Amino acid sequence: MSCTHSVDCPLFAQFAMEPALAVWKQHYCDGDFTKCARYQLGLKGSVVPLTLMPNGKMIERKVKTKEELGGTALFNAILKGRASMVKSMFASKMSSVQITSSDGSTPLMAAASIGNLEIVNILLEAGCNPFKTNDNDINALTVAEKKNFPDCAQVIQEFMESHPELKDQVVAATGSSEVEAETDQEEDMKGVISLLKKLNPFSR
Repeated sequence: MSCTHSVDCPLFAQFAMEPALAVWKQHYCDGDFTKCARYQLGLKGSVVPLTLMPNGKMIERKVKTKEELGGTALFNAILKGRASMVKSMFASKMSSVQITSSDGSTPLMAAASIGNLEIVNILLEAGCNPFKTNDNDINALTVAEKKNFPDCAQVIQEFMESHPELKDQVVAATGSSEVEAETDQEEDMKGVISLLKKLNPFSR
């Protein structure tokens, strides 16, 4: 049984999307989640600090921006298969398809990784570019194929074939980003992920 609070946990999306953090998810979210410091604090009705780790350790980081909070909520909704929530988040401008995870993965890649065809279609219609790649140079089509979700792969491939101009947008964006400094949000998240990798999830 997985943690019932994972859908609202700001860290869950990071654990789920970052392979190097799988041990945290396995030990707490999908394991004995009753030992999670965040879960215990939540049961008391207390506010759970964003910087509180499941093992009780605190890390220093900046407060999340509205964009980052929206991105975390979006990835959580996608990974939980909540299609209606994903659609409403775009309708209310709460989040954007332009947001990416710490390793550069897009919302479309997240949907493809769990084989949710409905959410894949929602994201494509919302403007998520299937040609975008993550830090490992993998796009959503490759994710769907590797995870063995042929229906998702077919929809994504057909969309790419009918919208070849989107590939040029990715190339242009990549070229300009190479000469621009990373945003504070990206640097902040990378710092958090780096600390999570170093911290021992089995100790307090």
